[in-house]
Amino acid sequence: MDRQAMHEAVTTELAARCLAALQQADGPATAAGLARRLALAGCRETQRRHVRAIVQELREQGHRIVAANPEGYWLTEDITIWKAYLEGRQIDAKQIIGEAARRKKMTADATGQGLLFVAPAMAGVG
Repeated sequence: MDRQAMHEAVTTELAARCLAALQQADGPATAAGLARRLALAGCRETQRRHVRAIVQELREQGHRIVAANPEGYWLTEDITIWKAYLEGRQIDAKQIIGEAARRKKMTADATGQGLLFVAPAMAGVG
């Protein structure tokens, strides 16, 4: 299931059930645990993506859901924690954009292009 289809599969009932599960949790809830509680179909990766889409929908509704690997998802009312989480996500996004820009430059740059396909002898292999 692609991202758009997954987003469309987030029903109001499913989002409400997920929010209730997060509210009732004693601590962080893993994606696998939420998938079991919500009885989501599919393989583990499909379930994980579905949970992520549900969480994204809840965030868009204004719920402060923090995520950390491997702990899982949890709700916070603490604005300081929420702001720190958002700042961390912003830093992550900047790093991803920077890496993508570097790779794009390497494919366009004659010298950089050569670095993408280093011969085994040059790479110390062989």
